[in-house]
Amino acid sequence: MSKRDLNMPRLPPRGVHRFPTQQPEPPEKQEAESESESEQETESDLETESEQGTESEQEAESEPEIFYPSLRDAIEVRGILRLGLVPEGLPTEIVDLIIDTAEYWPSVEAKLSGPTIVRQDADRELLRTPPLCLEKQEDSASPKILPHRGSHPCRKIIFNIWSQDQGWGGGPRNRNSRYDGSYSWFDAFIISADSAERESSEERPLEARIKPGEPYFIPTGNKLQSNVVARDEVEHHHIVWHHEDSTHADSPEAWDTELFQGRGRGTLDGSAVREMKIGDSVSVWARARFPGWSNHVERLSVRVYWSV
Repeated sequence: MSKRDLNMPRLPPRGVHRFPTQQPEPPEKQEAESESESEQETESDLETESEQGTESEQEAESEPEIFYPSLRDAIEVRGILRLGLVPEGLPTEIVDLIIDTAEYWPSVEAKLSGPTIVRQDADRELLRTPPLCLEKQEDSASPKILPHRGSHPCRKIIFNIWSQDQGWGGGPRNRNSRYDGSYSWFDAFIISADSAERESSEERPLEARIKPGEPYFIPTGNKLQSNVVARDEVEHHHIVWHHEDSTHADSPEAWDTELFQGRGRGTLDGSAVREMKIGDSVSVWARARFPGWSNHVERLSVRVYWSV
């Protein structure tokens, strides 16, 4: 006998009732019980819907909000670590290590004001972050320099992009990749504090928007992110540039990242973050090439972190 047979419930012999028989109830009593059961079911359904609604509201309320330390937060925590834990104080090197490991850094964010569409060759600068560690002053033309650590204080840059291409088309490409052959994409540049490019460059001709040595028409390994090819729904791409990144552009890992994630393989080594200076900004451009191609940008944000 199989194990399944042993676990099967045994049925009583034919003609033998498993449960006691009951005498039929009068019709009036059956109708009354039926109405009572119907009312109970309705009340139960209402209670269930109410409970589900309450649970849904609780889940929405319980979703944790991302905490971004302010400059004041970072300074206060640094002071506590430096002098508030032990009488003799912790060494500065240990404090720096703790803060950097926890990534407890202040940050500043820039956001795109609204949806936009960039069509063939109509490249556009979408946003530019405030100058690193500088703050405008109402009573002075010179900006205020915010507290920072070192001459290259940038530690991390996070890009969040919600976008899509035109939703159709695309030539021959690697069918294992959703990004191969994409001609709508984003580029990000570090704008130096003393660069002539600090003026808004949206109206400049296309020739002036391409870095020296860059191909004129197509995305390169230094691109920020490509759109998924022929995708008719908005995709969210979360890109992190970190000062500890060290993936070489010609490594197999970098090639795979570009092919399967759409991120430029030349942006994986962390050099852009490590080289960013006081007063530098991050500029993000949307691009599209060839007839029919377009870049539909729903949302975009850039957050820059620095050490104190």
